[in-house]
Amino acid sequence: MLDTEHTYRDGWRYAFEKMGIDKNAYDIDAWSGLSWLQTRTMLEAEFDAAMVTEIREARETYVLQQITEGKISVKAGAPEVLKVAKKKGLKLAVVSSTVSSRALPLLENAGLLAYFDVKIFGDEVMKHKPLPDPYLTALSKLGVHEFQAIAVEDSFTGALSATQASLKVFLVPDCSFDKVFSDAELAQLNLLGIGKDMHELADMI
Repeated sequence: MLDTEHTYRDGWRYAFEKMGIDKNAYDIDAWSGLSWLQTRTMLEAEFDAAMVTEIREARETYVLQQITEGKISVKAGAPEVLKVAKKKGLKLAVVSSTVSSRALPLLENAGLLAYFDVKIFGDEVMKHKPLPDPYLTALSKLGVHEFQAIAVEDSFTGALSATQASLKVFLVPDCSFDKVFSDAELAQLNLLGIGKDMHELADMI
């Protein structure tokens, strides 16, 4: 619903530069959709705990600045799709790797929080995307079967999570990424469609 992935990506780049780490040594774009626990595990394979903490703090400084300055935008068409879904009586869940303490204010400030019947965040599940657990948890709380639901995702990690939960996926890449998903990546997904924004989804629900 929000274009957050570029902020997280740029936050890692900022942190690496500040710590004197070669940012080009990592495929940071591939970290899109991962939780902090997952990225921390990757960092701990190369750096000691103190360094990982400093990297994390530098990234958080950048991300919080972007939030404070209002630089995280709502995906085009998101409010319209949510309104259509609610008008049709559909149940809605938000499933995010972001921790609840950050995600809830972002959604509230964007005027989107009230649309969701169920909210699943990164600090509320033991297993994260690309595993299916976040979506399976959402389905259980919504009280619906996978064939009755669709997922909207902006990253391959998230889309794979939804696919492994047997959901169809509508993919809307973060608008700031010049991301072209490979045929090999798309072949792994249970795709409903790919759109530049969410307006196209309004006609599908």
